[in-house]
Amino acid sequence: MRAPVLIVALSLMLALPAWAQKAIGPHGEKAAIALTYDDALPSQLDIAIPQLDAAQLKGTFFLIGREIKGNLLRWKQASAGGHELGNHSVTHACPKALFPMPPQYMSENSSVAVQLTEIETMNNLLQAIDGRNEHAYATPCGQTLAGGEDYLPALRTARLTRYVRAAGEAGDGTAPIDPFVVPSRFFGQGDTGETMITYVDGIRRRGGVAVIGFHGVGGDYLEVTAEAHRQLLAWLQAHRSEVWVGGFTEVLDRATGKR
Repeated sequence: MRAPVLIVALSLMLALPAWAQKAIGPHGEKAAIALTYDDALPSQLDIAIPQLDAAQLKGTFFLIGREIKGNLLRWKQASAGGHELGNHSVTHACPKALFPMPPQYMSENSSVAVQLTEIETMNNLLQAIDGRNEHAYATPCGQTLAGGEDYLPALRTARLTRYVRAAGEAGDGTAPIDPFVVPSRFFGQGDTGETMITYVDGIRRRGGVAVIGFHGVGGDYLEVTAEAHRQLLAWLQAHRSEVWVGGFTEVLDRATGKR
């Protein structure tokens, strides 16, 4: 009866992506987490980055071009400190039904060509800040429609980015990853440190990969409290031998076998 059991076990192993069958972290860690922060918010500079630095952890910050004026030097310093800067477009066009916005920021009034131009322009701006010639992209409002047309197929072939972070559909952290639809789990108002720790502990136990998303930290909007964020970082720091916290691009490079 051992042969059938062995066959089943081997089948299950082969069904897993390669990174789930071996250590994914640079020091043998079995699980990986990317902490990502959207919209270039002041609370990220004032609270999130100091907390990350205190815990000796790195985050990825997806910046909106129209939101970084006045803080260019601080974002440059964040990059110099080891944090990754990512592309969240220039205008952050979103569906008009989500919240009040000027017409020029409505995705219904955009187009595929405009969105690709925005991504390219933002890449150039980010390169001027951090000196890197490649940046990951996060879809504004987690959607890829511009003027009613999906711009993701065009982005796949445009060579403007290798990775696109999506929103939702996070799963259990062990499924194969489409580099242009990278799932993420967002936390915000009402989510406690315990809630977030329970989630990442599940990723640890399964030996998975997860991308966590935030907006405000201790302020701004869709925010988690500063204390909840600190508790999550403290847990990650205490479990760093098992869970590797890396930049979004670093984590995806390892998860997709490109490093």
